[in-house]
Amino acid sequence: MSASPTFAPSGDLQIAYDVHGDDEDPALVLIAGLGSQLIFYEDELVQGFVDRAFRVIRLDNRDSGRSSSVEGGPSDPAVVAAAAAEGTVVTPAYRFADMAADVVAVLDHLGVDRAHVLGTSLGGMVAQVLAIDHPDRVQSLTLVSSTSGHPDVGQPTAEALEALVRPSPADRDAAIAHDVEVRRVWATPEYYDPEWARSYFGACYDRGRNPVGAGRQLCALICEPDREPQLRAMSVPTLVLHGTVDPLVAPSGGERLAELIPDAELVLLDGMAHDLPPHYWSQVIEAVTRLAIRAR
Repeated sequence: MSASPTFAPSGDLQIAYDVHGDDEDPALVLIAGLGSQLIFYEDELVQGFVDRAFRVIRLDNRDSGRSSSVEGGPSDPAVVAAAAAEGTVVTPAYRFADMAADVVAVLDHLGVDRAHVLGTSLGGMVAQVLAIDHPDRVQSLTLVSSTSGHPDVGQPTAEALEALVRPSPADRDAAIAHDVEVRRVWATPEYYDPEWARSYFGACYDRGRNPVGAGRQLCALICEPDREPQLRAMSVPTLVLHGTVDPLVAPSGGERLAELIPDAELVLLDGMAHDLPPHYWSQVIEAVTRLAIRAR
């Protein structure tokens, strides 16, 4: 698959994306999580969706990969979290509504009226806001390893939270080693491959690793209001996928989403943590395909 993305204008930013599959097939947009890039959705997984007659659109969120970085705004989540805990109003560099608008900008650039949308982790939160703010653009919604924004559910373990905010070195080899060890904390133990992880994070570094941007994304998450009232009113056909041993977004987050969103289907992926190993791809592809058929 091509390593060269196309760019869609979104305000002053350029959002990088690539497309795979037949132009006549229904579009499936894949939104990556915190600090992740479009290559989080590996080529073989994308091809699996293409084989099920989807036109797959992957994108780099703002502040990640080859999309534009945002200048200014808070990027230290510890400072923002402390201020929020004290009741201080903090204005992030952007909100999930802006990241959702970036997805709309990509759809507009491609001339796509409606798309099936799949988001993982923070990408699932952006996908929720996309369905809330732009319901006419979302044909179906798949939320993977995500949560509703309510503080009572989906909280990380202490170890996972420490790994999430651990300072990252700038040197390439040190940065890759850091990312390999951080991923180990919330990877599915049975399927974690450090050699694969080194190769993957090397590719991420070379495409455009942006730890400061990831900090801004995390600040946006901290400042994001609870979405539960809006989720209760949604009418988009929805599938919730969540690993049963996820330490970064506890399974209670996915369970709450399925309770809130009318007629949502919940599929718990036995033994999966906060990653998406190939072992689960066939199950994910099948579930998303069933949802797309239901959404017709």
